[in-house]
Amino acid sequence: MDKNLRVKQWIWIGPPLIMVSLLTLVVLSYAVYLGVHDVNLLKKNFSYTGFGNFVKIWHDARAWSSVWKTVKFVFIGTLLEAILGLALALYLHKDFKLRKITRSLLLIPMIMTPVVSALIWRIFYDPYSGIINYLLGIIGLGGKHDWLGNPDMALYSLIITDIWQWTPFVFLILASGLDSLPAEPYEAAKVDGASRFNTFWHITLPLLKPVILIAVMLRVIDSIKTFDLIYVMTRGGPALKTETLNMYTYVQGMNNFNISYASALSISITIVLTILFVYFYKNVIAQKN
Repeated sequence: MDKNLRVKQWIWIGPPLIMVSLLTLVVLSYAVYLGVHDVNLLKKNFSYTGFGNFVKIWHDARAWSSVWKTVKFVFIGTLLEAILGLALALYLHKDFKLRKITRSLLLIPMIMTPVVSALIWRIFYDPYSGIINYLLGIIGLGGKHDWLGNPDMALYSLIITDIWQWTPFVFLILASGLDSLPAEPYEAAKVDGASRFNTFWHITLPLLKPVILIAVMLRVIDSIKTFDLIYVMTRGGPALKTETLNMYTYVQGMNNFNISYASALSISITIVLTILFVYFYKNVIAQKN
């Protein structure tokens, strides 16, 4: 019976798994081919360069600058999303009348496409007619703040938009994790007279830690790949202050037509994401289970 079940499972899973694997292999192989050649759409002749494009990355100051901006964007955004998502999950874990409606409304930013979110927040950030400057004016902090045009504020404005859109994703994962926690440790803590903080710190947080790490891992990987939000809101400006590694890859490939160097950058991003995933899984998540 078990053998027949496995055969049926592979009949359903096998074909799409093979198709996705082949498609991934073909695309990755072609990206590697482009990465080891000098392929520029403005040139007629393509030449083999080996690891020349990858070596070029190490000496590219603009590439390293984009790496730093990517790290800043990912670290600040993911950290605040994890904190806010956990706070919302804990608060909405309580029973109250509008609990289900509130949970549903919280998911609205997450189900919106990033392009739509970016366009909405561009309107919010408008220095002349944006609602953010209007609200700041009401509380006496008015002024024509150019949120996306100021080099010192642009990246943080993007981070705020990213937090608004993806905190519900972290909340959804952590809320599901909270709902699945066993009741026995809480009953024992209540009998022992433990405070709410001690219960959270010594029971909830340790039990929820694997779920938190999974949510953080997913957000880190997704944040590194962020492109549409940045492209719509700033296109890497002003003065390259919001040009992340993904954005720089786009500029090299689509603006400068340097397909080979863009492929090398893309492969480098893929390698970093793979290393992050393997590290999280082997050294963090697997040890907690």
